[in-house]
Amino acid sequence: MIGQRWVILALVLAAQTVANIGPLGIPAIASLIRDDLGLTLTQAGSFLSAYYIGPILMSLPAGTLADRWGIARMLILGQAVIALGLVAVSASASYAGLIVLMVVAGFGYGMLNPTSTKAVMAWFPPGQRATVVGLKQMGLPFGGALGATLLPLLALALGWRAAVALSAGLLALTVVASIVLYRDPPGLPPARAETAARPFRAVLLTRDLWLVALSTLMFAAMQTVWLAFLVLYLQSVVGLSLLSAGRYLALAQVAGMVGRVAFGVLSDRAFGGRRRAPLAIAGCGSALCSLAIALTGPGSSALWLTTLAVTFGFAGIGWNGVQHTLMAELAGPRSAGTAVGLGLAVSSLGVTVGPPIFGRCVELSGGYRGPWVALAVMMAGALALLGLVRERPRLA
Repeated sequence: MIGQRWVILALVLAAQTVANIGPLGIPAIASLIRDDLGLTLTQAGSFLSAYYIGPILMSLPAGTLADRWGIARMLILGQAVIALGLVAVSASASYAGLIVLMVVAGFGYGMLNPTSTKAVMAWFPPGQRATVVGLKQMGLPFGGALGATLLPLLALALGWRAAVALSAGLLALTVVASIVLYRDPPGLPPARAETAARPFRAVLLTRDLWLVALSTLMFAAMQTVWLAFLVLYLQSVVGLSLLSAGRYLALAQVAGMVGRVAFGVLSDRAFGGRRRAPLAIAGCGSALCSLAIALTGPGSSALWLTTLAVTFGFAGIGWNGVQHTLMAELAGPRSAGTAVGLGLAVSSLGVTVGPPIFGRCVELSGGYRGPWVALAVMMAGALALLGLVRERPRLA
């Protein structure tokens, strides 16, 4: 069984990674899409926002359906919906059509993410949960790093449409792998539809779950603003080429991979199962990076840009697995999928509204500096909410 749990973790990590190559790689080719479709800056920065409308609407019901119907069905369905949505995105002829189809693809991620968290938490004991959820969540920045590296190369060689379609094709492989390999752990209570309503209500009425969700809404908004605008900022303000700017986005994603594991280990071991402290560290690091990039302009050295990308990636992307674990532990095992779904739904709202608001502020102010500083101020509010959360003691 011990060996099998690592097989399941590898499978889920692969699914998370491949599912994020296309959606998180799209910001790296936003300038090409912008030129092709004649978009404004705000529109070009809104692709991820549209994608995360799907998780806003789907994460909570998907988490409940994973509790009710079982993990395997939702794991497979989520990947399939993302793939079909991206294929349709690659054929979009207008901004409106592209945005609608990004929302459709996002529904699939709203199914996949809470379900995959429930899967790894079912297979591993409490003392390893933040670490393995962090490993699983490493798939998002890993997929983003692959997307930021591969999609510009493919788009310049074949066109942005072919690049997006190829990223969708990779998902067929993980769908097949999930069908063949995924099994629930021995002893997991069977999903029962008739018992799902009571835990669902309990999740919605839990104060601490809402505090964590609202706090990490702001974490998620900051994270996605960076992912959506870093390449555009480095091109338009710092003066880098598309490929050079894309490398810094990929570097941030790689640092985020390391951060998701590191924050999980920090939570499980250094903090003895406490989750708020690692989240607070991540929030402070993100805020400092936003202040730093506000002072970054033309002529910035490669060393400075590398340090900034790595630091933000580590802190600004690394917090996610700890948040999932905290939400699940606050709710308990019967409602873990629903609780993670709630957290994803609320934090995805930040993902959706953050980049368009940021882009609009840039347009109105005539520059990026004020909006970057505002992001840092926003994070102070997030940390204040997080400080009100009452954690449960960890069971052995």
